[in-house]
Amino acid sequence: MVKITERQVEKAEARAAEQEQAREAAAGVLDASPYSEFAAQELTEASQLAARLRANARELRQKFDEQVATERAATTREEREKAATREIAAAGRELKGAGAALEAAAVAAQEGLVALMVAAESYDALVDRHAGVLEAAGLGLDGETGGGHGLLNTTVRVRGAVYESLAPAGVLLWVADRVAEARLPSTSPVRASLAGLLGYRAWEQRGDDLMSGVPELKSVAHPEPPRVVNAYQAMQGSK
Repeated sequence: MVKITERQVEKAEARAAEQEQAREAAAGVLDASPYSEFAAQELTEASQLAARLRANARELRQKFDEQVATERAATTREEREKAATREIAAAGRELKGAGAALEAAAVAAQEGLVALMVAAESYDALVDRHAGVLEAAGLGLDGETGGGHGLLNTTVRVRGAVYESLAPAGVLLWVADRVAEARLPSTSPVRASLAGLLGYRAWEQRGDDLMSGVPELKSVAHPEPPRVVNAYQAMQGSK
């Protein structure tokens, strides 16, 4: 019996994936030239080859999995653990290190968020105090310099520069929202929840430029979610 290797399976699956990309490219050519017999023939051939390669890769994967299961069944658990000694040691070592790194990152993030809240609270207290001082001096918000307490926020103007109060909890949500937007896929419910708590474009609608010096985070690329098609589109795509 010929033994199948995992490398053979991976190569077959990679070849099937490459052919699927070629089929999609041929479909794009036909979409651009729907009356081209050559493009139609190319798509037909590419689709047939993609189907064969998918079937071959699927069959090879199934046979490989069955082979692995048979080999494992022929050995005892003690023998399997002995054979995987290096893998077991690596798993314990690497996971312990990764767990420690995660805890350290959590501690640093927690301390950073506390420092953020303290700074936000101090900022709010200063805005409130200076607004009160300027109001008491008869300087309201009818000029370039003055202070005022509104229903939702407190504002200070100093020679045209605007400083508005903010809820410290809003700063916390703003940072969390930016991190979620950069690191999580667009379909994540966490992103929608944070955006809802923060308020749609609430921060952008402020009258000052607070936090404008905070740099943007680098976004992580995520695969696009599957495109939902109706029955007609599915039928057209299968042609």
